[in-house]
Amino acid sequence: MSTLFFNYSLDCELPKNTPYTEGTERQPFFHGPKTWEAGEASVRGFVRQMEGLGVRAGASLFVYPDVARHQRSLYCGLADAGIELALHLNGLRYSRLAGDKATWLGAMARAEQREALRVAKEDLEQALGRAVTGYRACYGSANADTPAVCEELGFTWASNASGRCRPEFAANWSGSWPFAHHASRHTNLICGDLNLFEVPVTSGLHVYYDQAVRQPLDLRVETPPDRLGPDRQKLRAVISEHVAEMGIRQVPVRTIVGASHNTNPFGQPETYQAQNLDWVVRHTRDLAAENGLEFTPASFAAIRAEAGRVGSY
Repeated sequence: MSTLFFNYSLDCELPKNTPYTEGTERQPFFHGPKTWEAGEASVRGFVRQMEGLGVRAGASLFVYPDVARHQRSLYCGLADAGIELALHLNGLRYSRLAGDKATWLGAMARAEQREALRVAKEDLEQALGRAVTGYRACYGSANADTPAVCEELGFTWASNASGRCRPEFAANWSGSWPFAHHASRHTNLICGDLNLFEVPVTSGLHVYYDQAVRQPLDLRVETPPDRLGPDRQKLRAVISEHVAEMGIRQVPVRTIVGASHNTNPFGQPETYQAQNLDWVVRHTRDLAAENGLEFTPASFAAIRAEAGRVGSY
C-alpha cells in the first residue's frame, strides 16, 4: 500500500509594533497575532488539537527568530516534546534587517539573501539551542537563487508556496512543480538535483478561493466557511485533485500539506478555524482510504527521509 503523508504547520509571526520591528510597522499589511499571549495560546491550542485528532506527528512550526527569542520557553518546550521547528523569515519584519536592509527576500541579490538567511538560521538555532534544517519563506518571497542558497547554508528541506505569483511580495512560484521533489540549483520552479527536498504547501490545481482573480485555494483555516460550501467541500476538492494527480503522475512521495498562522483560535471547537482544521484532517484521512493509501501524519524531516529511502526525484 502506498503512503499519503500528512502535515499541517503554523507560521509563527510577530505581533504588530514590537521592539523587533523598531516599534513601527515597516509594512502595514499584516500584523500577526494581536498580542504575544494570543500567539502563544494559538500555538498551544494547535498542538493540542492536532494531538486530539491523532495527527500530532504531522504538526510543525515555522518560527521567526525574534519570536523564538521572545518566547524561548514556549518553543524550546515544544521542541523538547518532539514538535518539529523550522525557520520562517520575513525580510521586512526581522530585527537583524534594519533600515535599507529591510526588504523582501525575493527582491534581494544572491549575496544579500544568503547573508539574511545565514544570520536568521544562526539566530534561531541560538534561541532554540538546537540545529534547524527546515525553511519556509514568509509570503512565499523567494527567487531563483533561494534553493541553492538554502542548500549552501545547511538546510535539508523546505516547504514553500506552490503556484503563487505575487509580485508585490517578490514571490514568483508560477508554474512551479506542486508535488514533493528535490529542488533545483537553477530556479525555484522545477525539480533538480539538490540535496534540499521541497515539500510544497498544497493548494488548488483547479480549485480557486476566488474564481474572479483565479487565486488557488489552499488549506489554511482562515478561509470563511461560506467560501467552502457544506462540509467544507472545496477543501475536500483541493485534496482530492492532488491525490488523483499524484497517482496519475506516480509521484514517489505523496503529501498533503496545510499551513496557517499563530493568529487563529485553535483548540476552541466552536470556532470555524478549529472546525476547518478538523475537516482538513477528516477529508485527507477519508480520501486516503478511498484511494487505497495509508494515511500517515509525518514531520517534514520524516518525509525527506522517506524521499531518500525510495530515491525520489
